Amino acid sequence: MYSVRLTTNAHGKTTFHLFLFIVALSAWLIYSFEINYFMIFCASSFVHILIETGLFLTKLRKGDMHYGRYKLPKTVEILLRSMVEGPAFCVPAFFVADQVVKGNGMLAIGTAIIVVGTASFYLGWFDRKHKNEAKSADDLIISRRAMSKPKGIMLLALINSICLLAIVFLPFEQHKHAFTYYFAYAGFVLLFYFINYNLGVRYIEMYNSETKCFEKPGLGMQIAGLVYDSAYEMTLLISPAYWLCFYLGFFQ
Repeated sequence: MYSVRLTTNAHGKTTFHLFLFIVALSAWLIYSFEINYFMIFCASSFVHILIETGLFLTKLRKGDMHYGRYKLPKTVEILLRSMVEGPAFCVPAFFVADQVVKGNGMLAIGTAIIVVGTASFYLGWFDRKHKNEAKSADDLIISRRAMSKPKGIMLLALINSICLLAIVFLPFEQHKHAFTYYFAYAGFVLLFYFINYNLGVRYIEMYNSETKCFEKPGLGMQIAGLVYDSAYEMTLLISPAYWLCFYLGFFQ
């Protein structure tokens, strides 16, 4: 099973636009509320750098990112991807958790859904637009991330077990904030997948060993794969951005 991203050479520019938006949003939250948003921005970026580097070194993710006609060096690609995909969900999720604890949950959830949904639609719509404008299949860039390789699953299970223990051992008074953050994060990633799947640029593929080609399964498998990816893989892998900051005393 593979998580697939369908893009073109223009994807790098769109991603960079989102990066500027996320930096501006995070800066406003830091100025308006507290330094914790800076910590979660940096921590989520760092954890995502580790994830993306691991996916690249183990060859679980295949594909490149371009900025126009220029192919980005892998280091720059990992940095840009990590500083977008990490904070894009972690910062809004942290905002929701903060406001839920303060009793402003409904307003915060609605605001965050609008922000994340708009950013997700912006990225997906432009990916689809550029995909439809492609003159040939050679202009399309397909990035695949393996989700079901045995070694990868075993390593993921070990990491997730450690993450679950770290979450459980948080002080009881921190549980409401922490679990709101985790559920909000998973929900935002699901929203991103839902929007981009319906735009035709994010989906699940299966490899057929008999025909030696990739095939798109039915809707049921698409839903199961994307829910697994967001609610299990990504939520628990990115959770160190929260509990590491807490245990190390970075949160104020």
